[in-house]
This record gives sequence, structure tokens and C-alpha cells, in this order.
Amino acid sequence: MVESIRLCKISDKLIPTMGKQINEIGGYTIYDRSVDIFDNDTGKLLCKFRKNYKSSPRRKDTDIKAENIKNFISNIKSLIIRKKENRSYAAGEIDRDKLRKSVGELYNTKSCRTGYYTLSGKKSATSICNYAKSNVIGYIDTAARNRCGQTDRVNLAAYCRDNPAKYEACIPLLNDLDMAFKEIDYERHFNQKGLIDDRYRIANTAFSTCTVNYSWQSAAHLDANNGEDCFAVIAVLKDHLNCNDYTGGFLLFPEYNIGFNIRQNDIFIGDTVNNLHCNSPLVPVKKEIVGKFVDIDIKNNWYLNRISIVAYIKKSCLA
Repeated sequence: MVESIRLCKISDKLIPTMGKQINEIGGYTIYDRSVDIFDNDTGKLLCKFRKNYKSSPRRKDTDIKAENIKNFISNIKSLIIRKKENRSYAAGEIDRDKLRKSVGELYNTKSCRTGYYTLSGKKSATSICNYAKSNVIGYIDTAARNRCGQTDRVNLAAYCRDNPAKYEACIPLLNDLDMAFKEIDYERHFNQKGLIDDRYRIANTAFSTCTVNYSWQSAAHLDANNGEDCFAVIAVLKDHLNCNDYTGGFLLFPEYNIGFNIRQNDIFIGDTVNNLHCNSPLVPVKKEIVGKFVDIDIKNNWYLNRISIVAYIKKSCLA
């Protein structure tokens, strides 16, 4: 049984600014059951959340298959543990504990981005954001210096280009998510699938791109580079190669004071383009840490076994 709920946005004065981390969730309603959420004033759908998603008896092919989850993790693990410095607001306000060791004095710091000097005193020509364990497969906008001779602005992400067999092994799980999307919201899936330029489509799905986050708490942000009014499909996996369990990591929508406890086998479909979203902190279940991790990962709880997948259409991949 899916409950339909209409909610009003909270006062503008209480809505966090972009880049803010939400570390206290008192006053939030955290959904751990299947719901459809609508904005009370506009009537627009905010999201559909399916707890312990199971396809209908007539469509068993749309289940999320355990084998596909394991293959996905095994073939993408070397990518998703990498740290990036380009996630802007999603990476949060500049925090020394989330910057690489080679960063010296900072200059021209503006919220979620900063200039810096190296430890030797050399001024860097580039600005950086906090580290984020957030990486991409599928099709991305590519800077001219990274196109490896290709002329198109949109190209297959480097990991996929350089590791075609591993990328191919990830596709079955993305197909599972696509089929779940189709069953949960057929009309929206049909419409979004028709929006993608076929050159930039992942297999035969309604997705061009997939962001994979590893044990990472995002700050309040909008997915401004996604297709306008296009919904994202979000799933959470438990890394079977890592036994450091966690609690928390709820997907939050702070404009409505709500969150969702997304775990493996759950499916979330929502408007992340027009609605601020972020995560609550990930908290280790045990103090003991199993395995070897660098200090920055331990300090920021980046060693836990939560993997989130966000599948969507990039604006630049629209037909």
C-alpha cells in the first residue's frame, strides 16, 4: 500500500542556503515506508519512494537483482573510492578537514570554493572544492583539454572509455533501475526516455549519466545540470566488500523537513532539479574500523559501506 501525502514548504527564513550541511534532523519526518509526496500548493509530484521494492507478479523481470548489485560494486569499486574536488555546493562549505594535504594557505574563499597556495608557497591558478567521494559513469560534459582528440563536448566518462568491460558489467544494474522506474511511474519514464539524444543514452535506458557516491554526506544543493524537470532515480547499495556498517545517511529535502531512509532494494524517484536535497550524517555502527583507511577518510566517516547511485539525464544530453 502506497500512501499519498501532500506537504507545504517551510518558511523561506528556515530553508538552509546552498552548501549547508544538515547535521541535526530534529523536526524532520523520516519516511521508512512507501510514499508518494506532493507539494500541497502546486500539486506537483516531489517524489515516489518504494521501500523493499518488488515488481508486480506479472513483471518479475523488473526486480533489482542481487547478482547485478555485486557485479556493479566489484567493477566500479576502484572508481568510486576516488576523491574529486569539483562538486561545488554538494561538497559543502570549505572545511580544512576535507581538503588534500598539499593545500597550503587559502585565498578568495567563497562558500564552497577556494583558491589556494601549495605548501611551497606557489599560488595555484585553479580553485577547488572540498573533497567528495563522488564519481560519474555514462556521458559527461568534457573540457577541451580532456577530450583525447574527440571533438564532441559530451563524451563517455574516462573510466568507461578506458575500462569498457567494467563499464559493460555495470549496465545490468542500471537496466534494473530503469525497469523499476518504468513500473513505478510509466508515463514519466516514457517521457524522459524520449528526451535523450540516442548518442548519449546508457544502453536502452532513460538515463544518460549515473553519479555514484561512496560513504559521502552531501550538503544542500540542486542538480542544476540535469534535464529541466527530469526526475532522478536513486538507489542505495551496501558494499559487500566492506564490513564497516553505518546508520543515518538519510536523503533529506530540507524545504519540506522530510527525509527518506533509502537502503538496498529500495527505489527513490524524485525531482532533484527544483528541490534542495542533501544527506544527514553517516554514523558508524561500531567504533572498531575494519580495514586500512587514510586519516581523512576516518575523520570524515568516508570509510563506511554506503554506496548511493543517482541515475539521470544531463541537460547537455537532451535531444
